Amino acid sequence: MLECVREILLIILAFLQIEETPIMYIEIPKINVKEEIYEKTSIENDINRHVIIMKESSYPNENRNVIIGAHSGTGPLAYFKDLDKVSIGDQIIINYKNTKYVYVVKNIHKDDKNGKIIIRDYDNSITLFTCYPNDKNNYLIVTGSLQV
Repeated sequence: MLECVREILLIILAFLQIEETPIMYIEIPKINVKEEIYEKTSIENDINRHVIIMKESSYPNENRNVIIGAHSGTGPLAYFKDLDKVSIGDQIIINYKNTKYVYVVKNIHKDDKNGKIIIRDYDNSITLFTCYPNDKNNYLIVTGSLQV
């Protein structure tokens, strides 16, 4: 039902030619990612369309945990297809409200894919998640701390 409502809204927005603008951008230089992210409540904040910010997430200026997800794999929406190539010490950059937030990767791990992801809420942190490459039973979780 929710998916039908979403599709109807997309059709209406396309008909009215209303374009939403991204609220932030994510860059992961090591793997050549530079993608836009839309407001949590936006119809564009859909993992089947873009990189997403989770509804439970904070925004970078709130000094909590920014939680971002995207598809891995091989298709055109696999924005995090190379996330497994990120290493501890690499940078994740968020541009939000004309401010650049640079996070440094501190931890990379697998998590069971059981319908929920355990995400610890640290101050000034970022959590990226995607399906673990070639492993449908696990998520790949990358966490980082704000560089000061």
